Amino acid sequence: MNTSMTTNLPKHCSTQPLLPLYVREYQEFLVTEPYPLIFYEFYASEDFITYIPNGCMDFLIQESGVQCFLLHPYDALENVSCSIGSRYFGVRFPSGILPNRHFQSEFYLSGILRLASFEERAAWFHDNFQPKQQAAAPSEPVHNIMEAICASHGTISIHELSCELCYSERHIHRLFLAHMGYSPKHYSRVIRFQSALAEMLAAPHKSISDYIKHLGYSDQAHFQREFKSFTGLTPKQFNHLLHER
Repeated sequence: MNTSMTTNLPKHCSTQPLLPLYVREYQEFLVTEPYPLIFYEFYASEDFITYIPNGCMDFLIQESGVQCFLLHPYDALENVSCSIGSRYFGVRFPSGILPNRHFQSEFYLSGILRLASFEERAAWFHDNFQPKQQAAAPSEPVHNIMEAICASHGTISIHELSCELCYSERHIHRLFLAHMGYSPKHYSRVIRFQSALAEMLAAPHKSISDYIKHLGYSDQAHFQREFKSFTGLTPKQFNHLLHER
């Protein structure tokens, strides 16, 4: 994997702020070299956890059931079933990096479960993961599309992408859909939402109009509908849950 194809994507692409609220003993850390990966661990305290769209793929191991899952870059809110009390270990790949058919889930499952501590598990995965063989990085055109979308915080139109990158709109759509499984327009919606979410997390005292001022939402009602479709919550419910729970 060419790490230059991932490091310029914004950090908020990986934001899952609801996850620590629905679990116990949540911890995570980011490794940036030689490729960026987010490792996390938790104990399930409810029978499902909520994943909000962020353009990233996760590899999740459930200890009690001795099973693993690849959580794809969802294009909508996804509730993932959990076993209450079970320990989980997860790896979040950078946006656009997708484990391929050479990624042997069972190999990582057995290797991870042999180790006791979170730090040992993360280090073992990091040492054994071979991105050039086991993951599909975006092609240069798809990377350019993703970077342009992220640089605009999801506000660039497909027509503007076409003019900026000198690709036809049809070519942009076809390339992006083939790699990510959904359209560049939908990816733009995800990145725009994640941009607003990052602002909310950084400055929770601001009003909704401050969050959406430069992000192309037509009005607060538009933002609230989009927010609820991606999180299952209104912005007010989200802020209350985040800061009162």
